[in-house]
Amino acid sequence: MTDIRLQKILVTLDGSEVAESVLPYIRSLAPSFGSHIYAMGSAMGKKDRRVNRLLEDYINRIASSLREEGLKADPVVLYGSAVDKILDHADKNNIDLIVMATHGRSGISRWWIGSVAEKVISATKTPMLLVPARKADKIKAASKQAISKIVVPLDGSDTGQAALPYAEILARELGASINLIQIIPSPGTMDPSMPGGSYWIKFVEAVSDTAKYYLAGIAEKLSNQGIRITYEVITGDPAYKIVKYAEQANASLIAMSTHGRTGIARWVLGSVTDKVLHGAKVPVLIIRPPKMVISEPKS
Repeated sequence: MTDIRLQKILVTLDGSEVAESVLPYIRSLAPSFGSHIYAMGSAMGKKDRRVNRLLEDYINRIASSLREEGLKADPVVLYGSAVDKILDHADKNNIDLIVMATHGRSGISRWWIGSVAEKVISATKTPMLLVPARKADKIKAASKQAISKIVVPLDGSDTGQAALPYAEILARELGASINLIQIIPSPGTMDPSMPGGSYWIKFVEAVSDTAKYYLAGIAEKLSNQGIRITYEVITGDPAYKIVKYAEQANASLIAMSTHGRTGIARWVLGSVTDKVLHGAKVPVLIIRPPKMVISEPKS
């Protein structure tokens, strides 16, 4: 198994109750992995501005509260662009996981996840845990949020398996089960010119058999290691089916890789990953495969 470390966790907070949706998950993860938590706030302008003093007091209180619970936590307040500071701090301090809340809204902007979160997801090479916004009363009611069932979408490629080692170690340490799924796209979602009818039925059957064999092999290895595992092949729109499956299975986490890139294509996410992030009602763990990281060109 790939060497997975979750010893340094960067938690971004902005003083809002929405951002604190991440804290119940931090309280669950950190003790299991002996993690050191960095509670980070990003400020703008002069340090003596009232809003910046309030932010520093807030970040200090959060870190102090976590320490009182027996967790290792330090406050971090950096000045400048939130996106740049998060990326820079994660890179320079070898952060193992960035945790952020998605600032979801209702109505027309229902699936908006916040420009800062979206840009960090698209640019960082560090694994990210995105937690959907929750109401204040639900946040306060949950001191810890258990991860008990992990859905891992796979596509048969090595790139698509990037999240699997993370799901495995989470399952081991937290006693969670893993549900492996592979989605076979419906006609037209892969190639609009592809014919339907009997041709498509035969094609789906062949691909489904291959997918089942592939998932069964992974499931057997995980099961032999004592992890509770199921697998299923599903036909339909990949993003929609992933979100729907997670909801129907009462999953507590979706762990998936992104085929997006950093560097020149800096703000680009894989389309399926992007849609899952906007539609999922449970946290999504995003892993970028090492070979998808493209260095920034030197000036």
